[in-house]
Amino acid sequence: MAPLRDRPILIDIYDTPGTFDPERDSIFIFGSSNEERIQHIDAWRSHAGNTQFIHISQQEISEFQYLVEQTTKTVSLRSERQLLDFWREISAHTVYFDLTGFGHHVWAPLIRSGIAAGKRLMVTYVEPKEYRYTVTPTEGEIFDLSERIAGIAPIPGFASLREVRDENVCFIPLLGFEGRRFAYIVETVQPPGGKTVPIIGLPGFRPEYPFHTYLCNRVPLMQEIGSWKNTRFASANDPFSLYYLLQDIADENRGDLLKIAPIGTKPHALGAILFAITSPQKVELVYDHPIRRPQRTYGISRLLVYHISTFLRA
Repeated sequence: MAPLRDRPILIDIYDTPGTFDPERDSIFIFGSSNEERIQHIDAWRSHAGNTQFIHISQQEISEFQYLVEQTTKTVSLRSERQLLDFWREISAHTVYFDLTGFGHHVWAPLIRSGIAAGKRLMVTYVEPKEYRYTVTPTEGEIFDLSERIAGIAPIPGFASLREVRDENVCFIPLLGFEGRRFAYIVETVQPPGGKTVPIIGLPGFRPEYPFHTYLCNRVPLMQEIGSWKNTRFASANDPFSLYYLLQDIADENRGDLLKIAPIGTKPHALGAILFAITSPQKVELVYDHPIRRPQRTYGISRLLVYHISTFLRA
């Protein structure tokens, strides 16, 4: 754990998932994925005798399913009561939530309701060793990550009904490797010129990734009037640094509605979700709900543990 301008960064970093063990008498919640980086959970289950594992086996558009005591239960992602009931059934106070195998539309409302339920919440995330390259690269796509874009729709629990004038909107895209997603959101949202503040993950999971990010988003960055000049940077695997950067941008744009598009790394998306939950300023999340490739990454890299509840108390 290290300070950033006297702001706490509450992260534990493990070189491999195998060197991490959950606390005794805790609960570990995880999802399903075909990626290699989710397979470490099977090894944990074999020796973490004092940890209960909850597997969310099905993730649908508006609900998820999980197995408890040989019974499959269904929870609506749009029902705050059902989400809170899910957390109330968890007896342990300390809960680990593994971000790696979840879609944004499932983990974001679960994190929000877990915080509301008063759990001691820690989020884990496993970085991939590398991403799958596309066999037909273009200027905006060098990795094969998504099959298609489902379209702009609210993340459950984060809908906004606010109507504001364009000049009172600051658009903040959290950029990743998919330039077509950025271009699609810009075309759909049509943010006001001069108030777009892109954020790139720097340092990246690997040294070359920030360059890939800029290359893949170069065309929409140049088309969106002057937005490339406003580019900011936050560590790609650090939700807290991203949170603090959003605070700074909010201070610079007081009174504006902040439209944040979490289309980059999951740790950045986590920082945006925490900011949306806690910020006194008006925040709207703009998400395009991509349909992910089943095996879009290779290998397993570091595991990170984010002390969410401790951070929010601090």
